[in-house]
Amino acid sequence: MPKKSKLATPDWILKGGKKPEKKKAERTFKIKECPKCKSYEVGIIITGEECKGGKCDWECRKCKWKGANIIEKELTEDEFMEYLDKKGEILPNEDELKKDFKKTIESADSEDIGDEK
Repeated sequence: MPKKSKLATPDWILKGGKKPEKKKAERTFKIKECPKCKSYEVGIIITGEECKGGKCDWECRKCKWKGANIIEKELTEDEFMEYLDKKGEILPNEDELKKDFKKTIESADSEDIGDEK
């Protein structure tokens, strides 16, 4: 049985330097598009069976197309924000999100969890 070769020590350790930092991958967003009318108004059809072989049945709400060959696009954060602007989506501002979060925390604190006697 041949011997397995040993792993080589990385250069950064031999040079006595710091471990190189990994670049953060840019966040991507996946959107689905109808292959017939190029609309983004698509949804998955739930038939009670799992998607077989990674292929699911999709339906376009605009042109009523049905099929498995959906177009999937990956967008960067900037491209996704442009997509939302074109679509007309209104995003909540930071103050509204903070208020909603505070209400959620307060309501969770006021609920009787039942741990105490």
